[in-house]
Amino acid sequence: MNESFPDQPPLPQGSTASFHPVGGAPATVNVFGILHLVFAGIGLITAAWAMFIVIAGNPFLNLGETSPELKAQLQAQLAMQEKVNPMSLATSILSILVAIPMIIAGVQLLRKRKNGLKWSNAYVWSSIGAKLVNLVLTITILVPAMKEMTRGILDNSRTPDSFSGIMSGFMAGGAIGGVIISCAYPLTALILLNRPATKAWFASLPR
Repeated sequence: MNESFPDQPPLPQGSTASFHPVGGAPATVNVFGILHLVFAGIGLITAAWAMFIVIAGNPFLNLGETSPELKAQLQAQLAMQEKVNPMSLATSILSILVAIPMIIAGVQLLRKRKNGLKWSNAYVWSSIGAKLVNLVLTITILVPAMKEMTRGILDNSRTPDSFSGIMSGFMAGGAIGGVIISCAYPLTALILLNRPATKAWFASLPR
């Protein structure tokens, strides 16, 4: 059976069929609106947990009835925790500050508001700035504390001295690499939400 369909209006010059999906918004707007809210929630929970540890201590580090070797390891971890508490407090405050524009951006993107892009970009640059601060704190506070903890643990074991340097290097590399990798999401949001077609859609929205 043949069916006739009414003629569809032509797409604006330079646009594609994927530019205006159902609801009129580019798909990236909805995706990042949801992701902003999810990651902001995770960031707030993580920051709250870190602040709890700073104030009340880590409940998982229990110096109960343990072997002398395990007790020495726990003491080394507690000593490291004490040294990095100022850094944990600073990074928690930064996470909360970054989460504020991220939540606003997520809500504005899902509501298809014109200033959703502005708030998303504000989140991106505040996030990158916070991560640069975290990187400096990681290098100056966390890495030395981790090296000292590793030495304290290995001094009470039969592990060769060379292993201490290897372990410290892996832990330092992991900490620094984690900060760098965490920049992937804000940079992705910056690139995809600022593509010409998406920016044109935001520009077409009423105030």
